[in-house]
Amino acid sequence: MVWGGGVFWLGCFGMKVAILGGDGFCGWPTVLHLSDAGHEVHVIDNLSRRWIDTELGVQSLTPMDSIQERCR
Repeated sequence: MVWGGGVFWLGCFGMKVAILGGDGFCGWPTVLHLSDAGHEVHVIDNLSRRWIDTELGVQSLTPMDSIQERCR
């Protein structure tokens, strides 16, 4: 375990990471950061927020492309 900058890291490079809620406001930037750092990132998200928005016919104040579009 490595201590650095107020965060414990269980390894420095090439970790396999699962991000719960990876399609959300905080999850997606976290996915990008860890991926750019060289980690293997897996996103787990039920996309419920997007389904609710679709059902209600509303859009987010900060629109984001679908996760499928962003991962291309």
